[in-house]
Amino acid sequence: MHFKINKWQLAIISGILFALSFIGIGLGFLSFLAFIPYLMLLKRSNPKQSFFYGLLFGAVLIIISAYAILFVRIYAFLGLLIGMALYLGLLSYFIKKVELKFPKIFYFVFPMIWIGFDHFMTLGQLNFPWFNIGYSLADYYYLIQFADVLGIYGLSFVVILINILIYRLLSSRFKTFKWIILIFILWFGYGIYKHKTIQIKPQNLKIGLIQLNVNQEDKWKKELFKPITDDYIEQIQNLSTKQNVNLVILPESAIAKNLLHNHVYQHKFSEIAIKNHVNIVVGFPDYDVQLKGQTRQVKYYNSATLIDSLGKYHEKYSKIKLVPFGERIPLLNTLPILKKLQFGQANFEYGVNHNLYELNGFDFPILICFEGVFPELTRDYAARGADFLVVITNDAWFQKTVFPIEHANNTKLRAIETRLPLFRVANTGISYIIDPKGREIRKSKLFTKENLVSYLPSTLEDIGKTFFVKIGYIFPIICFWSSIFLILYSLITSWILFRNYGK
Repeated sequence: MHFKINKWQLAIISGILFALSFIGIGLGFLSFLAFIPYLMLLKRSNPKQSFFYGLLFGAVLIIISAYAILFVRIYAFLGLLIGMALYLGLLSYFIKKVELKFPKIFYFVFPMIWIGFDHFMTLGQLNFPWFNIGYSLADYYYLIQFADVLGIYGLSFVVILINILIYRLLSSRFKTFKWIILIFILWFGYGIYKHKTIQIKPQNLKIGLIQLNVNQEDKWKKELFKPITDDYIEQIQNLSTKQNVNLVILPESAIAKNLLHNHVYQHKFSEIAIKNHVNIVVGFPDYDVQLKGQTRQVKYYNSATLIDSLGKYHEKYSKIKLVPFGERIPLLNTLPILKKLQFGQANFEYGVNHNLYELNGFDFPILICFEGVFPELTRDYAARGADFLVVITNDAWFQKTVFPIEHANNTKLRAIETRLPLFRVANTGISYIIDPKGREIRKSKLFTKENLVSYLPSTLEDIGKTFFVKIGYIFPIICFWSSIFLILYSLITSWILFRNYGK
């Protein structure tokens, strides 16, 4: 089938379809079509052209799905726009090089290369694994059950495979239709099987989430610190005395002061915990003072901790995965000259400890904001024996846009990958309680003041660690290193051929 459409138009169409499937407006099914125009333009382009069309594809994706970052900082949006465009441009160039070298197996290796570079986006200080196409299926209950096998990467792999089969179908290869049907039958069948076989039982641990709904412009005002903090204390007392919760979870940076260095409020929260026989998870900014020779260095952290019902502060957790440019300029220690760049970013330090907190026989980690989109973090905690997951965040920056919806959808998949309950509390929403099947037990709306309460919804019997937790995470790593081999082989052999031809 021949379409009379320009290649740059195909790039724009792919970017639009990808973005619309991703932003949580009920169009997730478009992900099954998003790569078809992209494959068309790759087939009709040379490597150099593929690079520029990849740039366009990436730019359209960011403009539609990440425009909310403009409300935070313009330079951050421009950085993401340029960075993702270059990333998809280079990836498209490499993919085309591989296609020219391996035309007979290209449709088998294309999904592998894409997944491999999804994994690449979780590595290093420039990590930003936000745009994994599997997240477009967040609202498709039966389809996302497969995440306990190969994680979000497995979902993305199948979505891209469906795109390839439909593309081949449009090229008059009608035999692919039966494979599409078979994949969906097996895919839905697995989801139905998991839905029927995994049984949920509430445990004797009652948990409350406090979504206070504090506007970003008010959060850090000194004159509002006391009334906001007092409101949190009142909500803690209400949940503990009226609903008998065992654990109360507050959002990221709920206390807008260095709580561990503020003895008045540190003591106040201890008293609240003791008086109400309640455990409290709370987020706050923190700092450490270090002496390097005669120089006094202050290092800042985005932190959280557990205050138990005896008033004891447990070891603090400091955020390990920081938002590039938003929370820290990447490569700051490698290139100290970057410290002179001041765009209003926080420049937090990276945390190093993967803390697990124990409460009434149950273990749980605290993940802060952006960390909820990193499968390897929750996988590590699940492998170490976590019984449920806690994610605290503050999405007030993004106002009433698609970004808080995207963030909530992306985090939701962690519950299915690990088959652990997940409690997510956001300052302005979306807060929710997800059971091990990925169902929303409780959910708040955006920009509302709400408290959510539920008993811990664990599996009825010990189903053991999921395949993804045990060995499934090897899949994207294999894809990544296989992709590196294919790309390097294609580039080197092309260079040798060009050099010999030049002689």
